Amino acid sequence: MIIEQRKQIYDKIFKGEPVKLSFKYVTDDLLMFINSILTRELAKHDLQYLIYSVVTILRELIVNSLKANAKRIFFNINSLDINNPAQYKEGIEKFKDEVVGDFESIKNDILNNEHSINFNITEESDSFIFTVKNSVPIIPEELSRINSRIALAAQKSSFNDIYDQIKDETEGAGLGIALIVMFLKSMGINPSYFIIKSDGKVTVASVQIPFVLKPVEVLTIVKKQILEEITGLPTFPENIITLLDMCSSPDADIEKITQTIKLDVSVTSDVIKLANSAGFISGQRVEDINRAVMKIGLKNLKFILLASNARKIMESRYNKFEEIWEHCNRVAFYSRQIALKFKLPGAGADNAYIAGLLHDLGQIILLTVDMDSVRKIAEIVQDRNIITTTVMEELSIGISHAEIGLLLSEKWNFPEFLSQIIRFHHSPISIPEEFRDVGFSVYLANMIVGIEKRRYYYYYIEEMVLERFNIKSESELRKLNEFLKQEYDNSQKRS
Repeated sequence: MIIEQRKQIYDKIFKGEPVKLSFKYVTDDLLMFINSILTRELAKHDLQYLIYSVVTILRELIVNSLKANAKRIFFNINSLDINNPAQYKEGIEKFKDEVVGDFESIKNDILNNEHSINFNITEESDSFIFTVKNSVPIIPEELSRINSRIALAAQKSSFNDIYDQIKDETEGAGLGIALIVMFLKSMGINPSYFIIKSDGKVTVASVQIPFVLKPVEVLTIVKKQILEEITGLPTFPENIITLLDMCSSPDADIEKITQTIKLDVSVTSDVIKLANSAGFISGQRVEDINRAVMKIGLKNLKFILLASNARKIMESRYNKFEEIWEHCNRVAFYSRQIALKFKLPGAGADNAYIAGLLHDLGQIILLTVDMDSVRKIAEIVQDRNIITTTVMEELSIGISHAEIGLLLSEKWNFPEFLSQIIRFHHSPISIPEEFRDVGFSVYLANMIVGIEKRRYYYYYIEEMVLERFNIKSESELRKLNEFLKQEYDNSQKRS
């Protein structure tokens, strides 16, 4: 879609006018654009915290519409009558094997057919409504399955209660419909605000989002265990608290600070190690604590003390998650390089490195308490191309690993920018403006590492973040990724 049309649609959102999009096929660019439309609509009503839940619902409906249109086209190509029970059964099995998950196989047929998908947003006095309409009717058998899924999900209190009950994998009405209902309930929206209807010619799915919500508090057994686990974690040792206070003092004395550090061999080793790490390395390595402190400065010394002690406490209790620490190390390095490359002001690069190093602390607690739920969530997120695990964690457990990280950061008195970036490292639009340069760097670094691991896709990335770094295409992101990988590999050779 050309820039002028995008601006027109954004202007309609600002004015509260109806927004209408019509398309035949679903591309990555289209999904990114729809995501930006929803971001603006929600932000307008101070509901941006709902973005990933609403995006997940909408994408489910859009994919279902594409699937419905593709199914009709597929049946016609194969000369099968969709209203004939025997031929329907035969066609559905063939459609699942040949098309579902690979719409590219009949992309040309879809583009050259009259069937289309319409996405609309309209505002009411107390809510906005988005609809997804596809140009084919829904057959009674499919509608019956959909209604049974809606009724089941409406009765249950948590997603885990219904997951094992949904065994029917028949195309047209399964896990996705139940997910939509559960997301609405978690946002404090009555499931009756989700409607699917057909007039024999078209099928329309609509969702109404009230401007005033009372989200449901989900208190699961797992969430209770997580909160108890956090309460049971120790605070920082007294000597570390003393050092942190000394670093923050307006009358800070570097000589006294270094002498205090030298009293603890372990702390001395940690500071020298991190001062020579890829996050702060510049020129020759240092092996003396006085030179290390002079090299990194008091602010960074404070961050190093926070990071090393947080990690030490976590590793003393949970020593089996080296993969997470490796991930954090890479994200930290990428975050710093992004901050340097795009010339963030002030100490942005150093702050980005520390935030990247600590962004996934909550993941360790979550994995420790309930590995089975984490695996189940990861499976659903991957199968349904959900943008982030946090929405599924909140739906299934009642708390996300990002919120767990926030609780840890508050327990250990992290600076405000660190707490906010840890909390919103999957939700960059919620990061307070004063922390966004650093927070966006960490978010983008985390997404790039996820793309390397094939957990994320380019179109998952928030358009607002790409605009902030002037990244205009997937090819430009790939170039940035190649640069970061090369710098990281070089840093590992030097260390």
